[in-house]
Amino acid sequence: MDEPPATSYFIFTLLPVFVLLFWLLLFLLDGRQERAQRFLTLFLSVALVNYIAHWFYFNHNYGVYKILDSVWVFTSLSVYPLYYYYLRLLTVDTRVNRRWGWILLPAVMLSLFSAILYLVMTPEECDLFVQEILYHNRDMHRSYPLPVRLQILRIHLFRYIFVAEVLLTVYFGIRMINRFNEKVCAYYSNVQHKELRSLRLLLLFLVVTSAISLASNQIGKDFFTVHSYLLAIPSIAHSVALFGVSYAGYRQPFTIRELTEEENAGSSWGNQEGAGEQKGWSGREYDQLHTRMERLMQEEKLYLNPELRLNELAQLLGSNRTYVSRLIHNRQNLNFCDYVNDYRIEHAKKLLAASSDDPLPIDEIALQSGFTNNSTFYRVFTRKEGITPSRFRKMRRE
Repeated sequence: MDEPPATSYFIFTLLPVFVLLFWLLLFLLDGRQERAQRFLTLFLSVALVNYIAHWFYFNHNYGVYKILDSVWVFTSLSVYPLYYYYLRLLTVDTRVNRRWGWILLPAVMLSLFSAILYLVMTPEECDLFVQEILYHNRDMHRSYPLPVRLQILRIHLFRYIFVAEVLLTVYFGIRMINRFNEKVCAYYSNVQHKELRSLRLLLLFLVVTSAISLASNQIGKDFFTVHSYLLAIPSIAHSVALFGVSYAGYRQPFTIRELTEEENAGSSWGNQEGAGEQKGWSGREYDQLHTRMERLMQEEKLYLNPELRLNELAQLLGSNRTYVSRLIHNRQNLNFCDYVNDYRIEHAKKLLAASSDDPLPIDEIALQSGFTNNSTFYRVFTRKEGITPSRFRKMRRE
């Protein structure tokens, strides 16, 4: 099969680099960066070094790649731990905790192991390892000198560590995101731009790109130097993943830091007024609090406030947000956001079912029901009722 034009091969080897440079430039020019975004910039910088090393490999620059091989090991085993800690800064940690530096230990140790081996290897052993093991340019020997065998061991260790890092990052990352989303839904009635739904999808997509990376390493990167047209598959997959991670980070305005600040700023009154109530309340008083809460929602229609927060409801009840949140969960088996949205949906259903020669547009019904936009209204309504608002209106009028 004919090889593709050199320009195509050049573009695919540099495509992830172009993506990273584009986003690094945007992040560096953005003066509004907070801690999580600054840490994401570090992640992208490490990834950039990794893909530059890739470029030297795929362009057969043997001399430079012998130097960069150990750097490639470090950056490859650093990206997932760094991304994991970026997720912690979004969902758990309000500031960088240097004690978490230990997560880079496997990357440091294995890259140092590789670098030391390169230093002790003779020029002949280096040539043997690069040409036969890394590039498969010659038939492989049946036995190799000890430093070369140790480098082969390093390659196998790299794969095991990389798989472990991917699995741990995805597992703990999804757990942190889910817990953060639960906190957001327990405090806000409008969670738009606050939940981290897109990051869960990105984590799953990163699993796909990691699988492609592992398959590429298992096949051998030299395979793509021979069948260079197939380089488009990992190149495009990695570029899309990096673009998605960068875009989500650039557009993510809300983190655990903002949530903590709002909770602390809004909880002082409720804690002072209601901190001593919950300890002495009887079951009857507990029922009365629930009744008062229901009356506020039904008669005062607090749910029509699109930015209603748990703390505001707690203040009106003379309690604190922790106790009111527990009350909603125990009596309604819902979080605060779903509790308020249930009232909003019932209000919307009445508007949708109202007979009129000039019916309200769906987006107007969304706003009059306490939703901030049409897309959120459609999503919540469809999830609760199993049909779209338009379909619900049509069925009620048939």
